[in-house]
Amino acid sequence: MWESWLQRLINYDTMNYSEGEFAFQVGSFIYFLVPLIIVLILILGVIYYISKIYMTKGSKVFSLAIRLIALLLLLLPLFEPVLMMPDIIPEENFLVIMLDKSMSMGIGDGKDGETRLQSVRRILENEETGVLTGLEKNFKIRYYEFGASASRKDSLLYTDANDTGTNLSTALKRVISDYKGLPLAGIVMFSDGGDNSKDDPLTIAEELRGLEIPVHIIGTGSESFDIERELVEVNAGKGLSEGTGAEIDVKIRSWINEVAPVDITIFKEGEPVFTERRTLKGGGGIDYLSFFYEPSEKGAHEYTVKIEEMENEVNIDNNTQSFLIDSRKDSIRVLYFEGHIRNEFKYLKRALQDDQIVEFTSVTRTGTGKFYRQGIRTPDELEGGFPVNEEDLNRFKAVVFGDVEASYFTIEQLRMVEEFVRMRGGGFLMMGGMHSFAEGDYFNTPIADLLPVELDPERRQVIATVFHNPMTALSDTGGYRFVPTRAGLENPILKFSADLGTNRALWDEMPKLTSINYLGNVKPGATVLAEKTRDRFGETEPLLVTHRYGRGRAGMLATSSTWRWQLQRESGDQRHERFWRQFIRWLITSAPDKVNLELADNVYSPGDEIPLNVKVYDDDYNPLQFVDIRGSIKGPQGIRSEINFRSDLNEDGEYIGTYIPGSEGMYEVSIHASHEGRSLGERKQSFLIRPSKIEYNDATLKKLLLQNIAEISNGEFYEEFEVENLLTNLRTRKTSTSIFKTEFLWDMPLLYLLVLILLSVEWIYRRRKGMP
Repeated sequence: MWESWLQRLINYDTMNYSEGEFAFQVGSFIYFLVPLIIVLILILGVIYYISKIYMTKGSKVFSLAIRLIALLLLLLPLFEPVLMMPDIIPEENFLVIMLDKSMSMGIGDGKDGETRLQSVRRILENEETGVLTGLEKNFKIRYYEFGASASRKDSLLYTDANDTGTNLSTALKRVISDYKGLPLAGIVMFSDGGDNSKDDPLTIAEELRGLEIPVHIIGTGSESFDIERELVEVNAGKGLSEGTGAEIDVKIRSWINEVAPVDITIFKEGEPVFTERRTLKGGGGIDYLSFFYEPSEKGAHEYTVKIEEMENEVNIDNNTQSFLIDSRKDSIRVLYFEGHIRNEFKYLKRALQDDQIVEFTSVTRTGTGKFYRQGIRTPDELEGGFPVNEEDLNRFKAVVFGDVEASYFTIEQLRMVEEFVRMRGGGFLMMGGMHSFAEGDYFNTPIADLLPVELDPERRQVIATVFHNPMTALSDTGGYRFVPTRAGLENPILKFSADLGTNRALWDEMPKLTSINYLGNVKPGATVLAEKTRDRFGETEPLLVTHRYGRGRAGMLATSSTWRWQLQRESGDQRHERFWRQFIRWLITSAPDKVNLELADNVYSPGDEIPLNVKVYDDDYNPLQFVDIRGSIKGPQGIRSEINFRSDLNEDGEYIGTYIPGSEGMYEVSIHASHEGRSLGERKQSFLIRPSKIEYNDATLKKLLLQNIAEISNGEFYEEFEVENLLTNLRTRKTSTSIFKTEFLWDMPLLYLLVLILLSVEWIYRRRKGMP
């Protein structure tokens, strides 16, 4: 209301004044006008000087000043003040209207369930309130629709919300390119601002400002949802062998106050095959949940995970995601060598034997020349104990030493383990015990070079340090705390929760440990993940330390009492198992096979360019060049396409191919590697093509981003109720295509109102002072 009154007082809108230029058109008349004003001022001064009605000098000066200002205001119209305002020549300038066609524009969060796309059409084309008619009368309209890319259209009538991405930068760049050198008055954009590209649209807004092309943006959609759950991410770990299952990790965010558990269901071909109830944090918090599902069928199959919908939930498209489970055989083997049967071995074996990712093979010495073997593939495998040649050792991706002394191994075996990590890229872990580290005389051996800590012979224990009463060994009253460092809390080995505070609290609950090996200094470049802090038993000591060694990874755990974490917790507590599984997986990450096929993901969107990377190694696990890679991809219809691979010029032994899928469904990549006529091996891997649902994640109106784009480009951001100002702003904003029209201001009501106010103030002042 006040804006309309202000416009009446100053004749024009405030936008005209901010974009226009103020000037006087008095011309040569000024040579007569200025002396006249000076004479009038002098006359007024003389009159006041000789006047006797003012009681004090101050009252005389105040009255003179007020009347002088009023006189100057009355004389102002003689100078012919004008406002030169920007305007357009009707139908001489282009105006681009851009419509976001990403999938989030199909969300029905408008009035009476109206989708965002429908609301745009109503704003443009409504018979009573639509702005398109007015725009067409003043501009040459050009239409564009955009998602991940932008395209010119004759009309927006048939635009559908079906694009799987939004790139505001690409859309604006397309307009800049198309209208270079043409009279473009501005850009009108309809969008919810859900830009999920890696580009920065604010940089393009700066460029548009320099070109004097304003972007006027009408935001669509809700800034928040009252009722909303979203399935942010789903990852399925690959099973070990035919028929085994996979660990499924899901990331869920709920914006409501969750009270009751919700159903999380896995579907195959539309039929539920697995359901589990979990309680969510709610309130915008993120839950990281893990499930284990064992498929009934072998091979690679598509599944869908769905989180329970709520009544009146508007955005339900983010409640489901497709993922792939490939249960075909893998070759992730870990060799555990133990000097004698003990609790640490017993509970570690249990933790890893149930792991569907790791194939756990153990050899335990039971006497001289006698071994207890588990997890072997053939009756004669490891019959003599620890491998004596590289071929046997290289069948594994990680080696774990339990409580076994260095003298059991030959120097060649210890050197072979060091090279296994440094050259092969394998993983190595030494665990605590009375025959480990310095106590096992490993100093001055290749294993000492491999470890992330120095071995100090002076700190070895002849008799183990006692941290508890042997009569109460299972009590938690004795012992010391396993305390993760800040680096440890952020490391995947010790991550029980993505939230650091929650993760620390979960570790604080773990039972105390009762054994330790005292070590030397931590080597440069190594990372201390956990330690025994200073307590009544002594100073701070490193407990868990890791580092990269050559191509591989090595770690040390200076205790043999993590079994207490399992025995002293409830049977359903999985933290002991999770720690060991995460530790072993960290160790084997760097260990390759001789032929490796790598895909960045196993679910892509139609039209994505999928990089296919092959890495090949020789028998010594050195990168192998000049390898012939034959590859093909079988599509959903069973049609096979050949894939060409080329050598990566930046990395030896690496070969690159690409593939762009055209349709949805399951694909299988097959590659075969050969060198100088000798077959090196083959690999198969499947991936799934489904439309990305990133558009539905956090699919609220990104108002701040859109406001910044508009402001930087010298445009405006509009709520729906403000769209009526769009045409006025387009006409009056100064752009590269603007012309200027001149409007006189001599009849401005505000000018005469100010004169009246000044004279009234002066009259009231005199009356209060008792003057006539």
